Amino acid sequence: MKNTIKNISAFILLTFSTVAIGQNVVSAGKIFQEGKDKNKTYVLGSDKAMNIVLESMKAYNSNDPKKDLSFYSEKMVKESSAFSNNWHKSMKSLNQQPFAMVPLRIKGSNEDLVFSISQEDRIWKNGSKQKLYLFELYTINKAGKISDFLQFQNVPKTNEFGLTDGGKIYLKDSTATFTFSNRGEVETIEKMAEAFNKMDGEAYSKFFADSLKYYHSNGKFEKISNKSWIKYFDNTKSVNLKINGILPFKISDTDPVSGIMVSASVKWEMKDGTIGNRDQSLQYSYDLDGKITSVNSFGKDAKHVSKEEKMAAIKAEIIALEKSWDTYFNSGDLDSLLKLYADDAVRLPNNQNIITGKEAIKKDMEDEKSIKKKGFTSTSETTDVFGDENTVTEIGKTIRKDASGKVKSTGKYVTIWKKVNGKFVTIREMWNDDAK
Repeated sequence: MKNTIKNISAFILLTFSTVAIGQNVVSAGKIFQEGKDKNKTYVLGSDKAMNIVLESMKAYNSNDPKKDLSFYSEKMVKESSAFSNNWHKSMKSLNQQPFAMVPLRIKGSNEDLVFSISQEDRIWKNGSKQKLYLFELYTINKAGKISDFLQFQNVPKTNEFGLTDGGKIYLKDSTATFTFSNRGEVETIEKMAEAFNKMDGEAYSKFFADSLKYYHSNGKFEKISNKSWIKYFDNTKSVNLKINGILPFKISDTDPVSGIMVSASVKWEMKDGTIGNRDQSLQYSYDLDGKITSVNSFGKDAKHVSKEEKMAAIKAEIIALEKSWDTYFNSGDLDSLLKLYADDAVRLPNNQNIITGKEAIKKDMEDEKSIKKKGFTSTSETTDVFGDENTVTEIGKTIRKDASGKVKSTGKYVTIWKKVNGKFVTIREMWNDDAK
C-alpha cells in the first residue's frame, strides 16, 4: 500500500532526542503550520502504535493485499483497495526494512504518530527493480488502524528506472541531465488534441505563442502566426488524432522553459477527397507562459487501408457479434445479451408495437417464452453489411429450430449498429417471419 509521494499536509520540526529523554523532557518539537494544531508540542507515543506499523510492514512484504489492507482504517481501505490489489498483483517481491522508528503524539490528541525511516527493495513481475529510501509518517487511530499515511522518497542513482533525472546533454562542457517537467504540459496536449479533433481552429490557436517555428518531417521550415490556426480546418472534412504517449521534460537546473515528446497517429480527410494516415513523433517547446513556441515533427505514412478492407473487417466484427447474440439468446443469458444494446435502442418486432429503451427490451425478452423454452434455438446469418466505422446497417436471415433440430420458422432482419465507447452496439432492429 506504498503509493507515490503524497501532498504534504504539515510542516513539522522534530527536535526529539535521547538527550531530551535523559533530561526528563516530557514534550518536544513544535507545529508551525497554520491551523488548529499550530504551536502545539509533541509527547512520546506508545510502543503499541509502533508495533502496528512494524506488523503492517510485514504484511506489506508478504505481497498479500488482503493482509496489507487489514491494518488500515475503513476509509483508507475504500480509497486504496483498487490500487493495493493492482500493486501487489504486479509485484514479484517487496522488502521494506526499517532503520528507525519514533512513536509520537500531538499533546492532547488521542491518535499516535509513528515516524519511520526505512529502505524498500521492489522487484516487479516484469523483471524491473527499484530501491528507495523512505521517510514515512503513519497516523494510528483509537481503533489501532492506520488512518493516514505520508511518504517521502529518496531515490538512489543506482536504480535501473524511476530516477528523478537522467539522460545527458551533449553540449560543450555540459554535465546537465534531463528531468520530468510538471507545468501542465500533459493537460495542454490533451486539451489541444481535443480541440484538434473537434476541428475548432479558434480553440486550437490558443495553445500556441504569437509566432511558432514549425519544422516539418519533410524538411520544410515555416513560421506560423497563431491566428493562422483559426482557419486551419476550413478545407478539412474530418480528422482523428490519437495520442499514444506524452513525455514532458526539461534540462535539469535550467530556466523553466520545457519541452514535451508526443507519440501519436493522425488520420484526415480533406473536402477534396484527399485522405492521409500518419504515425508521428512530435517535439514541442514551451515558453514561460506555457505557450508552444516550436514544433519539430517526425513521421511516416501509415499503411493505407482501402475502403473494401475496412468494410471486410467491420463485417467480420458484426458477424462475431451476431454469433454472440445467438449464444446469449439460446442460453437465456439476458444480462450478456442486453450488453449488445444501446441504452436508447429501439426494436420494431414482428406483429408487435415499437419497443423503446433497454429496460423495455429486457422486459420484452423476459416475456418471450422462446428464450426460456429449453432446446429452442435461433441462428442468425449475416448477408450484408454497409456503412462506415461508426454506424453500419446489417441485413440477415434467421432460422428457428425446436429441440429435435426441426426447422420451425425462418425470417429476416435489419439491425443498425453504432460504435459507442469503441464498441458496436445495437441502436435499431426490426424483423419479420417468412411466409409459411
